[in-house]
Amino acid sequence: MKINKKGLTLGAAVLTTAAMLGVSMPAMAADQVITIWLDNQRGADLTPGFDNNTTVAPGYKLVIKTFASRDAMVASWDKATAAGGPDIIFDAVSTTTLAAKNGRALPIVLTATNKAELPASALKAASYQGVQYGIPVDVDTTTMYWNTKFGKAPKTFKELAATFAKYKKAGKVTTGVCAGDGTWGALPVLTALGGGAWGYAADGVTPNPSNVLFNSAAFVKNANDLLIDSKTKKGNGLFAWDAWDGCGQTFLKGKALAINTGSWRLDAIIGAGINYTLQPVPTIDGKGTSHQWSGFGAVFGTSYAKDHGVELGVKAVLSYFASQKGALAYATATKRPPVNSKLQSHLSPDVAGFANAAKTGLVQENELLGSSAGGANWYDVLGSTFTAAFTKGEGVKASFDKGAAILKKNFADGMSKR
Repeated sequence: MKINKKGLTLGAAVLTTAAMLGVSMPAMAADQVITIWLDNQRGADLTPGFDNNTTVAPGYKLVIKTFASRDAMVASWDKATAAGGPDIIFDAVSTTTLAAKNGRALPIVLTATNKAELPASALKAASYQGVQYGIPVDVDTTTMYWNTKFGKAPKTFKELAATFAKYKKAGKVTTGVCAGDGTWGALPVLTALGGGAWGYAADGVTPNPSNVLFNSAAFVKNANDLLIDSKTKKGNGLFAWDAWDGCGQTFLKGKALAINTGSWRLDAIIGAGINYTLQPVPTIDGKGTSHQWSGFGAVFGTSYAKDHGVELGVKAVLSYFASQKGALAYATATKRPPVNSKLQSHLSPDVAGFANAAKTGLVQENELLGSSAGGANWYDVLGSTFTAAFTKGEGVKASFDKGAAILKKNFADGMSKR
């Protein structure tokens, strides 16, 4: 009988891991099922390679359940019980830490290699009270796709505005730069024009909730100069924020100069035949850089894995995605910029572009953005403010001042819970 050396090594590693964890190995029988929950985007990408997979964790079969949207998945997770809950979830790192706080996540132990290859900031983001619960697998961030049929990407926002005016007059476009993921993706435009969310303390890292940049004097002036039609007093179309089903489709039809969105839209944009370059939304004068939200995507095991008797297998799956091999398989399938520092030479120019974009990203502080202490959270405030200023023509200063007053309360509340 010929023994497969690779299989023997892997089997020995699993047995050693089991001994270290003090967990009994399952009896040799039919593969036990590990249920993995994913949203529609990650689900579509990972299903071909991982649904019914029996090699990632020998003795276990991975079964993927995909939801119609992330919101649908999170809503189901909120209501889940051991009877029908998942063993593993891929989602934003904030879902990992919330599950850990609520006792619904499995603690894990990383190897020295894992710690060396995964940035400390990413590992910390997926931990709670000093215990590791999740494996950071990607950086969720955005950058600007510029449609090259309109020439080279502009180096300043003023140049972008002039290019838009030219092609709009010719009937070639209806939109300049689109926030392809709704208000979440609008931050680069706000920061390019001198606005944004909050300022920072002297350390450059800690948010200063009293310094609200949303209605800064620079932003109000630049928005009035560049985003408002002087006759109608409403938005001129240079900026749109109605998400992927709105301005995203406009970009795919070649009627928008640019779209700010993530690597998760690569396939659709390539499929539409759009030739593009990747770069940040340009600032007013081309100096400095605009900023976008950056957050880590993570995978974690749930407490239900214990109830289902698959805890050891789940930890083997997490170890796989923490490794270079698993991280590369994930990055290749999803086209999302990976967290693992050893994969740079394996990345396509597109994915590498997003990995570089993450370097100028602002950390997505969910406690601040999600607070509704002032009456509505960041995303809803942006939606109502944009509508008031650019759709209803109620004035940039008046609309953004009103929104800033709400955000100031939200940010202070969020900092108190951070």
